Amino acid sequence: MSAVFVDVGCGERKHAGSLGLDIAAVKGVDVVADARSGLPFRDCTVDGIYATHVLEHFDDLVGIMAEIWRVCRDGARVYITVPHASSSFMAWRDPTHKRGVLLSTFTYFDRTTSEGALFDYYGDVNFRTVYTRLRFAAGGREGRLAPGRRFISALITDMLEAVANRSRYAQHLCERWWGNFIGVAEAYAVLEVVK
Repeated sequence: MSAVFVDVGCGERKHAGSLGLDIAAVKGVDVVADARSGLPFRDCTVDGIYATHVLEHFDDLVGIMAEIWRVCRDGARVYITVPHASSSFMAWRDPTHKRGVLLSTFTYFDRTTSEGALFDYYGDVNFRTVYTRLRFAAGGREGRLAPGRRFISALITDMLEAVANRSRYAQHLCERWWGNFIGVAEAYAVLEVVK
């Protein structure tokens, strides 16, 4: 039996080899469903979830995280990319965004963190944080700049990311203090389902 990966809110850019789920019946979508009403999969049947620029569209982040946890098997990986809340442009330019999201937001779903242990009454879900990264350029640092500007932009982006991602504490300091002045473009996290 092959592994089942679901790309929630995939739109036309579904991850290769995954089952695309979206509210819109566009090219690449395999399952048309409104995830706000729950994910149309049985408990513990999914091996991995991609959630790329979709969680910020939910009114109930706790609810969709509970749904992701419900459908995933123990040990499944959840790959999350969200526009970072520190950048007004990234977080709020899309009129369908409902919330800003930080890397720190996901600590509430990881019981090994102080927030996860303190606020475990949010629900029975538990994820272990495997990897986190702050990105200062959305979707990659190349962009559409002219070659000379691309080099300078990449150099600055690399320097900022090196400082911000030295450790989880450095990420915390960036989100809490200095990232707001620059505007972090994206937050990326890999969470593992714990059951």
